[in-house]
Amino acid sequence: MNHSASMIFNILIKKEDEVFIAHCMELDIVATGQSIDEATNDLIDLIIAQLEYAFINDNLDHLYRPAPMEVWRQFYTCERSLGEREIALSLSPKEVSPENFMPPYIIAKMCEARMESHV
Repeated sequence: MNHSASMIFNILIKKEDEVFIAHCMELDIVATGQSIDEATNDLIDLIIAQLEYAFINDNLDHLYRPAPMEVWRQFYTCERSLGEREIALSLSPKEVSPENFMPPYIIAKMCEARMESHV
């Protein structure tokens, strides 16, 4: 598999109250769910939609918008890795201008946040 033709997005997953929150670090997109899988799957759907929109509309210059520094701190002190997931984009060559780089897949690296006890 040719990893040079991929985009990597890091995902921080944390639980607040009874809800799991998945946060894409590079795009500052957030999704929630009742389980880690639900939050992650919803976030990946949002990432794919954002990427497809950017490619179709030739708007890659405004694609990346990093999460706030506090969220990055949480990500870098994560408790455990939840692995990687490869996701293929479903764009046809007709939908993308030829000069744009179109990755055949994206890789989502997932990390679970360390939960601090609140006293």
